[in-house]
Amino acid sequence: MSNELGEFLRARRADASLGSPTRHESGRRRVTGLRREEVSTAAGISVDYYTRLEQGRENHPSDAVLDALARVLHLAPDATEHLYRVRGPNPSLARNPHGDEGLLAERMATLVEAVRPNPAYVLDRLSNMLAANPEGLTLYDGFADISPRQRNTCRYLMTNPRAREIFLEWEEIARGAVAHLRAANADNLHDPELQALVAELREHSALFEEWWSEHIVERRRTSIKHIRATDGDTIARRYEVLHLPEDGLRMTLWLPGT
Repeated sequence: MSNELGEFLRARRADASLGSPTRHESGRRRVTGLRREEVSTAAGISVDYYTRLEQGRENHPSDAVLDALARVLHLAPDATEHLYRVRGPNPSLARNPHGDEGLLAERMATLVEAVRPNPAYVLDRLSNMLAANPEGLTLYDGFADISPRQRNTCRYLMTNPRAREIFLEWEEIARGAVAHLRAANADNLHDPELQALVAELREHSALFEEWWSEHIVERRRTSIKHIRATDGDTIARRYEVLHLPEDGLRMTLWLPGT
């Protein structure tokens, strides 16, 4: 993680094409890759300068350079924001800049309780479940039986076989969880807790290793997904994500899908 800017550019360059991105019938963009010379020429910068960016020998590109690279690499808004956030050294974020963690957890518990019977939970930047109502906790089968400190939704999605049975669009949800994990920690990628979680998931999940190495970036917002209940019935639900950036938290609320 010592050269996040360069690694991010290399990963996106390997997944980009000149002109408008083409797509497979499945909707995913065709992976063709670009050479450094093609990126630098299209962005209007020298190949030497672009090479230094990828190699970590230049960490302070201007806004104009980043705008050009985002255009050439066809970066989505979340990925463009990430590109700006990983430019140069970033100060470590305070774990909780707004007061006592116990008080924060109490506030979040009150919030998820207020939306019952809709499932809801609050996650921190590492996808640890800070608070959940009973319906939200039930979505992650087995969470009620483990310590609250072990309730990490990204770990569950990537390593627990039950997740593939519960969430019918498991791959899309799990990939999105990995993408959000990087996006939520762009200012703090050297954090020891994040590095420990990434190392653990890399060891236990080949897919996590693949997706994390791709530097995918996307914040969770809203979508309709299908959930298999304990009785075997399939339920369509729409989730909405409320971001609380000052506290580094997000609340996920599952509503009826229709």
